[in-house]
Amino acid sequence: MCNDHIVDNSLIYNPTVLKQNLELIERGKILGCNKFLLPFFENSELNIDNYESYLEPLNIIAEKCREAGMVVCIETILNAKELIHVMDKLDNENIKAVFDTGNRVAFGHDLHEDIILLGDKIEHVHIKDKNSENENVVLGTGLVNFNSVFSALSKINFKNSYTFETNRGNNAIRTAKYNISVVNYFHVENFSIS
Repeated sequence: MCNDHIVDNSLIYNPTVLKQNLELIERGKILGCNKFLLPFFENSELNIDNYESYLEPLNIIAEKCREAGMVVCIETILNAKELIHVMDKLDNENIKAVFDTGNRVAFGHDLHEDIILLGDKIEHVHIKDKNSENENVVLGTGLVNFNSVFSALSKINFKNSYTFETNRGNNAIRTAKYNISVVNYFHVENFSIS
């Protein structure tokens, strides 16, 4: 379950947004969701200068998620070292990271290095490719080196979930099949190497 509501509504400057998160977790529990994703962008951008304001609400959300059988997964613009610092300050085993390949490459991150550094802090991966204009593109036509990404995921023994956040191309069904074949190729290729 992904709460995009926080992108347009600040989690730290609007107390009703925390309430909305807690109510959404209750609904996620009813649906049997096991992950609660929080994209910390735009109005809820979490960065190295403001992260301390997020510690309390994130720990409240994490506790509610723990009670509901869910893991909180945070998606940020932070590089791996900064994200590890924030997660260490949170000191909560129920808060993990979302690794979005497209967004991270758009921010100039070294995807392979970030994956290795984050290691078991990664709970969920968004498979996405972006071009130099920050546009989502068909997998393999942008800046993401999927061989490097899956090599790093293999090295950290990543066994958790992936979600496609991809361009649909001219034919959504054909593009979806292509996306699956790309991931299967790199996934199998890299797991047979190690």
